Amino acid sequence: MAAQRIKIISIFSFALLLSLASYELVQEYVAEQTSKEIQQHQEQFIDVLVSRQSIVAGDIIESAVLAKRSYPQTLVQDSWLRPEDAELIIGLAAARFIEKGEPLSPDTLEPLAAKTFSENLEREYVAVTSMISKPQLHNGLLQIGDQVTLVSAGFNAQEDGLMLNNIEVLALDYYSQPNHLALTNNDYLPSTITFAFSTAQALTFEQMRRQGFAVWLQHPQSQIQTTTRAKTIAIHYLNADKEVANANIF
Repeated sequence: MAAQRIKIISIFSFALLLSLASYELVQEYVAEQTSKEIQQHQEQFIDVLVSRQSIVAGDIIESAVLAKRSYPQTLVQDSWLRPEDAELIIGLAAARFIEKGEPLSPDTLEPLAAKTFSENLEREYVAVTSMISKPQLHNGLLQIGDQVTLVSAGFNAQEDGLMLNNIEVLALDYYSQPNHLALTNNDYLPSTITFAFSTAQALTFEQMRRQGFAVWLQHPQSQIQTTTRAKTIAIHYLNADKEVANANIF
């Protein structure tokens, strides 16, 4: 009986020790998993620059096709561009097809073929730059690519040639692309404006700017026709007495 009793106690003790060991292992496993989950939640996320839409090779990168997305730091590659790099890549071209949501990197982009400002002009047209004021800029609402009507400050309803219609704004200061101007400070106002003129229009404008001119902003699809103003006809009445006197001389 004593031997059997000792055997039972030994088995019970072994089972108890095994249970305690299993409990410790389970506790360690739970603690380890909890630590991993906490670490994952606390892991730093980094914002990277991605494509908002699919981009075909050769397409120009504009601000509208860029987006920001957060990735865990462990997944971010050193070559991936950050949101602060957006200003540097706008105007570049896609070197290959870029999928929607794909992180952008230098190897996905290439410089756009060099194009001079004069190539923006239509043939037989010239670019003319002039100083411009806040009212002429419509308090900053005037944009590159807008069409305007220019009216001389010395406008006279009885004279022609003091109004120029459907004039394109080519540049504001040294910005020639609307997206470039959008990246400037909100308080920024250009001090110069560049128009596209035919030679005849340019000659007229050179006369207009001596007197000053107003800038009327047109609808993008409007084509205002210059109307020829009827000239006032002056009627001179002869003095009847003088006519008679002159007649008597002969």
